[in-house]
Formats: sequence, structure tokens, C-alpha cells
Amino acid sequence: AHAPRRTTSHENWVIFKGVIRMSAAIPKGILGYAPYKLKQISYSKESIEVNVELERDSRHNHLCSVCNQKASPERRKERTVKDLLFHGWKTFTKVEYYEVRCKQCGIRVEHIPFIRPCARATKRLEEAVAWLCQHLPLTVVALYFSLNWKTVKNIDKAYLEHRFEAPGLDNITVIGIDEVSYRKGHKYLTCVFDLNDPHLIWVGLGKNKETLSKFFEQLGKERGKRIKAVAIDMSKAYIEGVKEPCPHALIVHDKFHLVQDFNKVMDRIRIDEFKKADEEYKGFFKRTKWLLVMNPLRLKEDGKMRLSQLLNINMPLNTAYTLGEQLKQRWECVTVAQFNKALDNWCEMAYESNLKHLMDFADMLKVHRSGLWSYCLYPINTAILEANNRKVGLIRRKACGFHDLKYFILKIFQADNPLPLPLPVP
Repeated sequence: AHAPRRTTSHENWVIFKGVIRMSAAIPKGILGYAPYKLKQISYSKESIEVNVELERDSRHNHLCSVCNQKASPERRKERTVKDLLFHGWKTFTKVEYYEVRCKQCGIRVEHIPFIRPCARATKRLEEAVAWLCQHLPLTVVALYFSLNWKTVKNIDKAYLEHRFEAPGLDNITVIGIDEVSYRKGHKYLTCVFDLNDPHLIWVGLGKNKETLSKFFEQLGKERGKRIKAVAIDMSKAYIEGVKEPCPHALIVHDKFHLVQDFNKVMDRIRIDEFKKADEEYKGFFKRTKWLLVMNPLRLKEDGKMRLSQLLNINMPLNTAYTLGEQLKQRWECVTVAQFNKALDNWCEMAYESNLKHLMDFADMLKVHRSGLWSYCLYPINTAILEANNRKVGLIRRKACGFHDLKYFILKIFQADNPLPLPLPVP
């Protein structure tokens, strides 16, 4: 190929004209534009901007962007998309392409290897933005790429929509269902997990029977009949929402959900005892909510000392705390008979405590007994549910809240299945 000639069409722009073949002027594939040819490169020192123009290599066939099959060209078009920064310079790539007629799909845009259909950025810029957005706030990523934060959000959202557009729902036999709060004022999302190969498969707005029906409608009747076990809390809405679409499924009230419910009971007792306490003892109750529910092995020395002081001065809390630790041990039973006996013993101790909240909790356990002993048949590991709650909280805090609910749901999927290292580069 002939060497490109340098001309100046504007005092602020330097333009290199003439077709630059990658194989001759630039090592093949280094810019990631194959199978296109470089037609022109221009740059402006004032705007710190590089413009790259590409043209099709006529030696390559036109391919449909949907089915990737050979298609006939119909109409020539051009589009300009944002690209990764080039040594700190904003880069725009202008691409020549065709609308094509595909025998299977009709009129479509032809396949461009480095740009998705209708995208306003190259794939590598989308990947870089998405990778950084899972670690940094939108405003920081926008500053790094010299983009508006809304542009960064739209790029990240479009990339995530493409990545998570079709979650696999085949070969699912054991699922876990949990709700997460996405905004103050009792605003919830329902998350559904595949517990065989632990990962998130569905997220819907709300936490009622109607919400679950949308998931099972997407799952289909035949796949619903293959579900063997469902791990859920004791919510009546969830239980009713599972029975009909999963007729052969065993409902399992797992340890994670039960401990969650008992922690709420513990907090109610703590509040009641704080109100009853003399003024000189009220200080022992402050900032102890998490001390009472955390794993004792994870407490620091100061936390252990404060917890010990609180339990020593308040017998109802001491009783509730002891019963809470014993309740967790019930999940070590390996047979249904062992579990039922251990559960009856625990409920008897709860009644003997004469604490209303504990007695009500024992009543609830007896009502849901079948869902509790079923854990012996399906000892489901629901650590992914607990991890998901933490991840959602981190997403909310990092973004200071989300106004785009669909984007928030996509970020939950990303947190469950993050983009791998390394950071995409040209």
C-alpha cells in the first residue's frame, strides 16, 4: 500500500488521508478493527480528539447481525461510535456498513465484529465501562472517560442488557427465593436462585404471589413440574405462589431464613427490655442490635465484653440469646424424627421462658413444621441468598440509590456474575 499523505484541511486538525492497510502500515489486529481497513485518521490538539474512519474490505462477505449467515447488501450507510481513549485522547470511529437482506431474518444491519447493532460505542469501550462501573460510581467512570455520567450509565445498561438478556432456565430442580429491599418505604424485589449451580436466574418487582407467578410463567409448566425443592421463608404469599406451579416440590424453610426471622424476634425483645430498664442500665442496650445477632466468633474483644455485660444484667435477653444459639443447632439433625424431637424440645423451652415474642415464634414453627423437617431431606446451602443481600446493599450505597429500577436489577445480576479480570483494553 502507498504511504498515507499528510494534509491539513483546518488549522486545528491534522489529517492523514489515503487508505492505510493494516497489514502494511499497522501490525494486523493491533487496533481491533479487522476485517475493516483504515481510510483516514485525523486529530485535533485543541479538542484532544482523534477521529478514525474505516471502510469495508470488499473481500469479506456481508453477514446478518442476527443469524450471522451470508446476506445480500441493500443500502450503504455510515455511523460514528465512541471508542476507548487513545493515550488520553477522546476517540471516535466512523464505520461504513450496509443494510442487508437475509433469507431468514429479512432486512437487517450487517454484522460488525467490534460494534453491537444499534450501539453508540465499540464493544471494547462498553466492556471497559461495564468493568469499571462494577467497581466505581458512575460519576468517577464518567470523569475517567471524559463522558457525561448519563452516557456512561446508558452504555453500562445497554451492555448488561445484552449480557443478561436470556438467563438459562433449563435443568433447574432446586431453587431459592428471597426478597431484597431496593428503597425505603417497604419497596422490595423478589430474587430467584438456582441452588444446584448457585447463581441468580430471575428478579421481579414486589414480594407477593403475583410476582412469583411472572417467574413461573416464564419458567413454563413442564419445567415447573421438575422442581424438587424450593427454599423460602415462611411468607404465606411465597408458599401459595409455589404450590400450584411446582406440584412436586418440597417446601424447605432453610436455616438462613429461620435465623433471619429469629433475629427480628431478638430485636423486639431488646427494644421491650430497653423500655423497661432503669435509666442507669439503658446505656448497656445502646448499639447492641448487631452484637446480639452476629456470629460470636466474629466479634472483637470490645464487642464480646459489651455483649457479656448486657446478657448478665438482663435475663430475658440472656434466655432469648441462648435459645437462638440452640435453634441453629437443630439443623445438625440428619433424620426427620431427630429434627421433630429437637424442635419440640426447643418449643417447650420457649414456652417456659414466658416471653411473648418467643412463644409466638414457637407457635409459628409448629405451624410450618413440615417445611422445617424437610431440610433433613434437602439440606440446601442458601449462603448465596445471604451473600446477595449484602451485595444489593453495597450496590445501593455505592450509587446512593437508583432511579432506574431496570438498571438496578441488571446491577444485581452483575454482582452475582461479575465481569472477570483483566480490564478490557484495545
